[in-house]
Amino acid sequence: MLTCCCEVTVCVCVCVSFLYPVANLFTFSSCVALADLSGDGERRLVAGDLGPPGGLGPPPMKLKVYRGTALMSESALLDLSSGLAAFFMDLHEPRVPAVASGPCIYVYKNLRPYFKFTLPGLKVNALEQLLFRSVQK
Repeated sequence: MLTCCCEVTVCVCVCVSFLYPVANLFTFSSCVALADLSGDGERRLVAGDLGPPGGLGPPPMKLKVYRGTALMSESALLDLSSGLAAFFMDLHEPRVPAVASGPCIYVYKNLRPYFKFTLPGLKVNALEQLLFRSVQK
């Protein structure tokens, strides 16, 4: 069942979705969270879906929200997601999902992209750069 609030259930749900293609969900474990998005006390499964594997062309990536076993809503993701978390943006509003994609973090409000934060680039460590160059040879 998808509505349980323990993290073990999330892992089981992701494995089940890989085993049953009817679920139509292809994602990583870091792109799955349980969150109360509407403030009614009921947690919903939020997942960054990467689209069907092995398809031709760019996959239709979507942010999907499940209530129980039914798909409640879905909206387009702007880029390939690498992580997902739900947090309180305001004291008087329910949690909102944030999706990490490359150097950016997209904050969704009402399940639509609302903010985009771009993280500054970091300098490459000289020792790591030397190690990668030696491996290339």
